[in-house]
Amino acid sequence: MPDFSTQSARPDVDREELEFDVLFVGGGPSNLAALWRLLDLLEAQNKTIGGRKLEGLTLGLIEKSDEIGDHAFSGAVLDPKALKELCPDFLERGFPSEGEVRKEEVWLFTGDRGGFKFPFAPPYFRNHGNHIVSLSKMVRWMAVEIEKREIPGVEVMLLPGFAGIQVLWEEGPAGTQRVVGVQTADKGVNADGSKRSNFEPGNRLKAKVTVFGEGPRGNLAKELEEVLDLQKDAVNPQAYEMGVKEIWEVPEGQVPEGFVLHSTGWPVAAGESGGSFVYKLAGNRVAVGYVISLDTGDPFADAHLMLQKFKGHERIADLLKGGKLLQYGGKALAIGGWHSMPRLAFAGGMLVGDAAQMVNAARLKGIHMGMKGGLCAAETILQALLEDDFSENSLLRYPRSYLDSWAGPELRETRNFHGIVAHGLSPWAGLNLGIALLTGGWVPGDPLKGREDADCTQTVERYFGKAGLKQKDLEAGVKFEGVRFIQKLDDVYQAGVMHDEHQPAHLKIVKNDAVCVTCWETKGSPCTIFCPAQVYEMHPDGQGQVNKVAIAFSNCVHCKTCDIKCPELNVVWTPPEGGGGPKYTLC
Repeated sequence: MPDFSTQSARPDVDREELEFDVLFVGGGPSNLAALWRLLDLLEAQNKTIGGRKLEGLTLGLIEKSDEIGDHAFSGAVLDPKALKELCPDFLERGFPSEGEVRKEEVWLFTGDRGGFKFPFAPPYFRNHGNHIVSLSKMVRWMAVEIEKREIPGVEVMLLPGFAGIQVLWEEGPAGTQRVVGVQTADKGVNADGSKRSNFEPGNRLKAKVTVFGEGPRGNLAKELEEVLDLQKDAVNPQAYEMGVKEIWEVPEGQVPEGFVLHSTGWPVAAGESGGSFVYKLAGNRVAVGYVISLDTGDPFADAHLMLQKFKGHERIADLLKGGKLLQYGGKALAIGGWHSMPRLAFAGGMLVGDAAQMVNAARLKGIHMGMKGGLCAAETILQALLEDDFSENSLLRYPRSYLDSWAGPELRETRNFHGIVAHGLSPWAGLNLGIALLTGGWVPGDPLKGREDADCTQTVERYFGKAGLKQKDLEAGVKFEGVRFIQKLDDVYQAGVMHDEHQPAHLKIVKNDAVCVTCWETKGSPCTIFCPAQVYEMHPDGQGQVNKVAIAFSNCVHCKTCDIKCPELNVVWTPPEGGGGPKYTLC
């Protein structure tokens, strides 16, 4: 098997083996929805007169963060469609809504003062009745609701602080591979790989079926793709955006309740794709964020810088006036949707959420799509448990039911959206958006083809027309005064990032430093720019030469952008030992 781990294998270590009937990897909304629905189904099944009782079951969920919710990060305006299916009385049960959307603005910005405000929200941006949410609060609420459940004969184990480091395999007929669980990361290891006095070996977690919901570009999903060729039948590679967000406290009454703003255009350059959001949260708080597409050719693409510029627009400055920064974060986001979806089920396992590209790119929404995936996965798992059949044929009922649900048409109708806007909102893009609305997603050239995000990065000379430029040579247009305009490292402090700095770096240069030096010379080291946490730095000597990249892994917010966008494919991201990373409470 390929080595995707930044940790040593340590084959001599005795590892405890724990048995589960179902194991969920990742504590995001998709997996929590799946576990919640599975509990509902098991309770109903075991109460059915004359039905087969499913008792003596153990259901487990592991999450790499110290507490469920610490690493949950999104915009987010939630379409509650899937949530209502899961829990019709969600508001009565204390769901942490920040408020329903009441007022919407959609802008095309042309500069720090100019722009065009749409007289009405375009179809995909109509959010009235949707809920503004903090995803970290939302998944914490879901976890608490699950922990309240008591179903005779069913044990539920929520295990935060455990990072899945590799997939466990079993060889089947004719050399086929079957997923049988995951191994968790070792803890208490020195940077050189030696054991510390508090060494704690990772466990082998075995399961009849494992549901992978790690978010975008998960290290385990990468292993699954490599071994099982899950992307073989997809039109496009998996595609991503990079988003950053700040939470601000502003004077009372300055931003109306239920206010939502989206924009495109400035400050991204012409021919590039990016956009913004401002969401009014409860308690005089405002979320302000910026997202850029990672299939850009710009080697100096920087979502954090775009956010700082965006805050300088007079419309946004009015909303933030007199406010103060409370929290910051960043994350890669799935954006490929229908044309980028991998195979969702295989012997012993399933993919849900961002790991499965479950996103409506046109609506900028994936939470409800991923949650619906969790609901469909749970229904298939129940049947697999009843039949004691966890083969690929059995589990393929899951993608069929997902695509036959409302989620399938919603994905299909927006299948070409990202391809249309990948190079900005041009007249050609506007025409094709109109055609897609009228035809249910079809446009000339359907399916619009994409490339791997990393392959799209151009050299500095090709993109800017002049060799040897570095980011500092270009006018940023922002004066970082530490009040409204925040430097990247100061923002990272607000993410609450903590890692044990004695452990091995969870970011691994897989080729060599010479590759990084060449990238510095030709592409200006994009990793030092696109990373929202300033993890990567090149330190020139007195003659302006560098010989290696410095990696401050303790800054890492686990966005995984480096693993996606490094143009030389020279970085691998895997989880650190469980518990490390950001600590989001408001995001």
